[in-house]
Amino acid sequence: MLARRRQLRITCLLVFGLWVAVRAVAQSPAEIEAEPLAKLQPGETAVPGQCLTEQELDLIGRLDALTRPTVGVEGSGGGDDPAPFDPHYFVGVWEVEGVLPDSPLGASTEFYGTETVRYLDACTYESALEASVVGGTVTVSSRFMYDRRATYLVREENDSRGFAFLKVGPVGGDPGGYFSHHWEAAPVMSDGTQVRLSGRTFMVSPYSYEIRTRMSVDGGPFVNYGTVRWERVED
Repeated sequence: MLARRRQLRITCLLVFGLWVAVRAVAQSPAEIEAEPLAKLQPGETAVPGQCLTEQELDLIGRLDALTRPTVGVEGSGGGDDPAPFDPHYFVGVWEVEGVLPDSPLGASTEFYGTETVRYLDACTYESALEASVVGGTVTVSSRFMYDRRATYLVREENDSRGFAFLKVGPVGGDPGGYFSHHWEAAPVMSDGTQVRLSGRTFMVSPYSYEIRTRMSVDGGPFVNYGTVRWERVED
């Protein structure tokens, strides 16, 4: 079911991308210039229940409402401003699925379950994840905070298997609307072995993201530690 929904959404994204490409070719420069550039307005007006400001949310809304392709910095007036990352992206219920290789953190296993993320205040969130693994169930409680000015995300995870990770790093976007959190975690000890993790949380659509993790053992080189995928549970 999860794989089928993922394939359907990928197909929809490809069709949408083709439509955007056709629109870009079909539109004349005059038609593009006729729609005002989307720019971030001055000010930092707080919005209750939100991390981003009123001005940042307005920019996202205007970019989403464009009927033309976005204009890059080569356009007149400097082009459209890029959309800021909104950590409210994570709020909701997600189905989780992946495979983890054998490591000092545990035996090789399928990893699947559900994570629920809720907003706390300011730019702070918390989540509860429950997943099935070989030999039982794992729970991970997390709290994370986003610095919207520095575009920096800090996530603290406490795993019922007896270890905790503090993942920190910047969040960046690209013109295609994708965002990535490039993070590193402080080392932890597991059965006398030092483990370090680093990775990328790749937000590929409003409905799905994935975490690609690498692991270093006792100061050795970082190697692949699997990919776990999140799919939003629709209302």
